[in-house]
Amino acid sequence: MYDNYIELMIEGMTRGRELQDAFILVLREKEGKRFLPILIPHNGYDMIANALKHKDFTCSKLMNKLAGRVGMTMIGVRLMQPANGETQALLDFELVNEVVSITVPVAEAVVSAIETHSALWVQRDTFERQSRMNNPDKQSMALPLAAMSNNLLKEALKSAVEDDNFELASVLRDELNKRDMANNNE
Repeated sequence: MYDNYIELMIEGMTRGRELQDAFILVLREKEGKRFLPILIPHNGYDMIANALKHKDFTCSKLMNKLAGRVGMTMIGVRLMQPANGETQALLDFELVNEVVSITVPVAEAVVSAIETHSALWVQRDTFERQSRMNNPDKQSMALPLAAMSNNLLKEALKSAVEDDNFELASVLRDELNKRDMANNNE
């Protein structure tokens, strides 16, 4: 099931230097040194921090308990590609030789994985594409625009204009306009 995936480990969490509202979960490939930053909301950052520091699994405890009651065992978490400022994940459960997957926000999935000692996975091509954009030597991380919320995009746009980085500002403006058009067409 995870043949085309790369297993990840939690490396840590950080907050953006330029964008203070950017909360980032840093994952590293289990069999290597490359990393994958995942943008998470502030409350998700707090959830994961509480799980790591205080073993607080409040957001996942009931779900994992119910899954156990019906005979489902968590086997892994697959991170999905971000879209419109959100990253979702699939919780994979085994139920009588069948896999049942449930979509949840990424922070809740990570807490559930920590609680159950389950592996985190990301599609190989997604990881390869994203890891090429990161530069560990410069201690910088690149995040896909699709992972950024509208508020974060607006904050980045303001910063780009202030820095006279009009090329970046144009890209950010185009992404915001694309999302606005998509919302108006719904």
